[in-house]
Amino acid sequence: MLTNEPYYILSANLIGLAFIVVTTRGPFSYERSAGKETVRYNPGGVSTSLSHLMQKEGGTWICWGDGNNDKQHPDEISGNYRIIRVFINDRERRGFYDDYSNSTLWPLFHYFRERIKYPKSAFLMYRKVNHDFLEAVKKVYSPGDTIWIHDYQLTLLPAMIRSEIPDARIVFTWHIPWVSGEFFSSLPESEEIIKSLCTSNCITFHTELYVRNFLDSVSQITGESESVRGKVHSIPLGIDYSYYHRKSEALQRSPFHGDQKAIFSVDRMDYTKGLTSRVNAIETLLEEHPDLSGKFVYYMAVSPSRTHVREYRTFKSDLEMHIGRINGRFSTISWVPIMYMNKKLPESSLIGFYRFSHVALITPLFDGLNLVSKEFVASSRDGVLIISKFAGSASQLTGAIKVNPNSRAEMAQAIYTALNMEPEERRARLEQMKKDVSRHNSTWWIRRIKEVSRRG
Repeated sequence: MLTNEPYYILSANLIGLAFIVVTTRGPFSYERSAGKETVRYNPGGVSTSLSHLMQKEGGTWICWGDGNNDKQHPDEISGNYRIIRVFINDRERRGFYDDYSNSTLWPLFHYFRERIKYPKSAFLMYRKVNHDFLEAVKKVYSPGDTIWIHDYQLTLLPAMIRSEIPDARIVFTWHIPWVSGEFFSSLPESEEIIKSLCTSNCITFHTELYVRNFLDSVSQITGESESVRGKVHSIPLGIDYSYYHRKSEALQRSPFHGDQKAIFSVDRMDYTKGLTSRVNAIETLLEEHPDLSGKFVYYMAVSPSRTHVREYRTFKSDLEMHIGRINGRFSTISWVPIMYMNKKLPESSLIGFYRFSHVALITPLFDGLNLVSKEFVASSRDGVLIISKFAGSASQLTGAIKVNPNSRAEMAQAIYTALNMEPEERRARLEQMKKDVSRHNSTWWIRRIKEVSRRG
């Protein structure tokens, strides 16, 4: 239940909060349309895990108020925790979010050198918005609180907090890839960012590779990394395994029609996801195995993302051109190889696709983790996972077929292998992954974060 009552209504056991969580995206936002207010929930795995933590233990969640009616809810109670929203104007949004976070840092940390932009004015706005988050933290901080900051949009916040609250316990969790030290050092603001992150008591990444790359960056920029080595950890985010497993077990009817085997993927519309390479692999598959005509359908769900950014609109048009070309080339009167859905799927449909798909095709060019792969494993009845070796979760999912997403031939061969895999091998691979995902779930992730933060 959401309220706008003053914070003092909270029970005494929540005074002296354990966690102050700081993210750009909050657990939900308010939207007003046609005179009616609705609540838009953030479905991401990070948001879901943090919501469970906050409901269980209480605390304060500081986030960006990006909903068009969020200004009516600047400070509220959601169940067992408090939400405080930071508001920025359109100019600040462009500089902080569009220009620096998503046009400089996002391509940099995914090795897209040709897409990186270096607008100096954008970094100044990025710094200003980080300072706005600092002011929100200062208003609620009490001695003993742990300030848990998330991701690349808030890299300057640790140093700002350390300057204002010297004894604060700061945990920083990084959710996207961390690149090599040489590549990161090409960023003009790399020294300010790396020194800020190093003021945290504890820094966590999703893979050992990102830990090594971060320490390499520290060494290249500052000359040494030993002083921070002990507080940098690899703790991959988990999902609520039992939730997906339970929901999928309740489904009896497949969403797919016909006798064709179903290949499925779900992604945001983003150039890092390897979408064009993936549909081109379907073309190569049909070129090399014409006998597969009519034997499968690739259901490709791509949710709209950053639709106001010209580069993303251009990327969408290019992807759809490739899909149209391939469907035009190989379709028959009764069969289309690629079923493209440019919309956000409701959770019930998504879990149904997970459960009844024969193959999940998750092949980002780079990805910090990729929770879709874990959600598929938890929900699948008898499916095969094909995953990019450049997805952070690939190192955990030992039963998956791992591919180089830059190789059409390699992906096409992996799809052919998955479609023809013997039932015993399919079950053995899936069972091993189910054990790994259920053991390292979202509860495990939070417990490990709490363990290392106490030592930091």
